[in-house]
Amino acid sequence: MKKVSVIGLGYVGLPLAALCAQKGYETIGLESNPRIVEILAGGGCHIKDEVVEEMLTGANASGNFHATGNAADIAACQIHLVCVPTPVDDNHDPDLTPLIGALNTIAPHLKQGDLVVVESTVFPGTCEQIALPILEQEAGMRAGIDFELAHCPERVNPGDTFWSTSNIPRVVGATSDQGVDAAAEFYASILGGEVLDVRDIRSSLRPKFVATADGYTTASIPMGSVTKMRSIRDAEAVKAMENTVRDVNIAFVNELAKISDVLDLDVVDIIDGMSTKPFGKGPFFPGVGVGGHCIAVDPEWLKAASKKAGYMPEIIQLSRLTNNGMPGYTVSLLQDALNDCGYPLKGTKVAVIGVAYKKNVDDPRESPFYDVRKLLENKGVELNVFDSWVDSENTVASLDEAISDAKAILIVTDHDDAIQHLNHADLGGLPVEVIIDGRNCLDGDKVAAQGVLYRSIGRRARGTVGT
Repeated sequence: MKKVSVIGLGYVGLPLAALCAQKGYETIGLESNPRIVEILAGGGCHIKDEVVEEMLTGANASGNFHATGNAADIAACQIHLVCVPTPVDDNHDPDLTPLIGALNTIAPHLKQGDLVVVESTVFPGTCEQIALPILEQEAGMRAGIDFELAHCPERVNPGDTFWSTSNIPRVVGATSDQGVDAAAEFYASILGGEVLDVRDIRSSLRPKFVATADGYTTASIPMGSVTKMRSIRDAEAVKAMENTVRDVNIAFVNELAKISDVLDLDVVDIIDGMSTKPFGKGPFFPGVGVGGHCIAVDPEWLKAASKKAGYMPEIIQLSRLTNNGMPGYTVSLLQDALNDCGYPLKGTKVAVIGVAYKKNVDDPRESPFYDVRKLLENKGVELNVFDSWVDSENTVASLDEAISDAKAILIVTDHDDAIQHLNHADLGGLPVEVIIDGRNCLDGDKVAAQGVLYRSIGRRARGTVGT
């Protein structure tokens, strides 16, 4: 079995090192703090964590873990896990000094076939732009050929007695396909779960609320599973974005608390009441816009009441401005894609699919369709409009007719019947050269394989002009 080094033995590195040792890996924990090394070498544990203490010093301790302050001790290891802190400085800028130091420590000991995994939280691009050059230049080897460089963002939840290092689902990305496979295989070996592909999650495993005999529960990703991302940058962004989502939501409930103060409400009771709703809790995905007579309207009422009482809710205001601007953003994607293909917006035939504000309903209230249509008409676009659920705005009799003479397709509403039809359509036999997926609902790779330029909201483009 391969030997593992864990660089940094704090709240992230020590539980990971203990888990690796328990799973049978000879594990070297490299720590720059002599006091921590002394405690661990003496059979102690410097963090209060009963699970970690049991794995390291309990009756069933493996004896496979060794703490050291000597970098030469990691020379025989084939897997290197970087778990050093990545703080921000006094100006709130990322401080990569500990990470760079760890990489410089590993590089002289890299060997053919080694795997380096950065678990430390970093911003997208760090592994390729900073870690990779350090490792390649110092070691004189090439990532993806001589050794593998991967990123698996750490996930710990201190104080949680259920979710621990041993069962929290993880995501991995790497600079090569063989690298992501190697990293996924390693993490699956210590977590005991299955290896998934991010596309599997999107198609069938997204967490969702499902009805049970006792009410509603959450069906989520299997415990201990490892999900392979399609790029190392996506893996880097997972941690930064998931905690930014939490930060924004915490900020928003703090804003709700301020609104509650001026309106003489009890925000904790209100949140408890909100928590009883069994749907609409996320995850949330980007799109062409927000519609319906609830989400697009209710925040405006709350904002108006708060302003009247003397407090301007800035997060609500910014959220409304952002969501109201998505139809314009989507039209700009269409314009750019058509320009890439040599067509102007004016005079070009575009099939707009969907009028309803959400899929599989016949309700068009506050739908982003109306803003999209207005923007396109103002730019002189020729429109074919079709919605199988709402026929009041249709300009053609069928979806086939809508796309039969269109240079571009713009999806506003992802009705199941329409998306199934488009996913199985022979696009190569049509004049369609561009698809703008306003709901991220199509198989972009399949679309691009038919020679169509595929653009969507917040995702990498598929296809190139002329393919």
